[in-house]
Amino acid sequence: MPSLKRMLLQFAFLCITYLPVKAGNGNFPAGARSAALSNASVTIYDVWGTFNNQAGLAFLKSPEAGFHFGNKFLVKELSMQAGTLAIPFKPGTLGFCYRYFGYSRYYEAKFGLAYSRKFSDYLAIGVQIDYLQTHIAGGYGNYNAVTAEAGIIAEPVRNLNIGFHLYNPSRVKRGVAYEEQIPTTMRFGASYRFEDKATLLFETEKDIDLEPVYKGGLEVKSFDNLFFRGGFSSGYEQYSFGLGYKRHKLVVDLAFSRHYYLGFSPHLSLGYQF
Repeated sequence: MPSLKRMLLQFAFLCITYLPVKAGNGNFPAGARSAALSNASVTIYDVWGTFNNQAGLAFLKSPEAGFHFGNKFLVKELSMQAGTLAIPFKPGTLGFCYRYFGYSRYYEAKFGLAYSRKFSDYLAIGVQIDYLQTHIAGGYGNYNAVTAEAGIIAEPVRNLNIGFHLYNPSRVKRGVAYEEQIPTTMRFGASYRFEDKATLLFETEKDIDLEPVYKGGLEVKSFDNLFFRGGFSSGYEQYSFGLGYKRHKLVVDLAFSRHYYLGFSPHLSLGYQF
């Protein structure tokens, strides 16, 4: 009989990949700020645009770097580490990212190279090339794939942002023997800034093989450097909340999200603006 821990771990992987026939290496957002907003982050401008929407990188004014750690359901085998770096220059911004999810016997890794450019003060477009790797122990080996993603952010009305992001448009498959389909997802959302006091966000995410997921979040600025955040989702991760603190060039974000069946997941991000 398999141990209870092993059964829970297998069930957790099932919930993360949504269906047993779906491949991994989906478009997982990163950054504790995004996690606190239930990942309603398709219109956000920050260094985590390499994961959430590459168009957002174009609005950065100086180089930034970030590191993220997340732990799904407090199970160490379901931990995720991610790093990102964005370097603005004329006429655009270069972005680099890395993500590692899993543990020694099963893990997914992603390496990305992004380029984003503003075409006006109110419109930006970004693209990214991703190299994906999956490792499965027990004689299964490694499976690699190359795919792409792209996004757009526009501000048609002052303080109102609209964003769109597409991941794996060519429907790249993973693996030689199994030809598993890597998810193709589309995200569309809008956010409204109440000057510098608060931001309200809504988003729809659609895997072309699954039902759409609706998400929303609220970020409120308190004092000069402290942010309170909360979010909700119609998917398995029902709601989230978190804090953000900015001191000079250092940014610290903390978040917790709750899964309908498996409980809470903590997220921590550190960022530095050069």
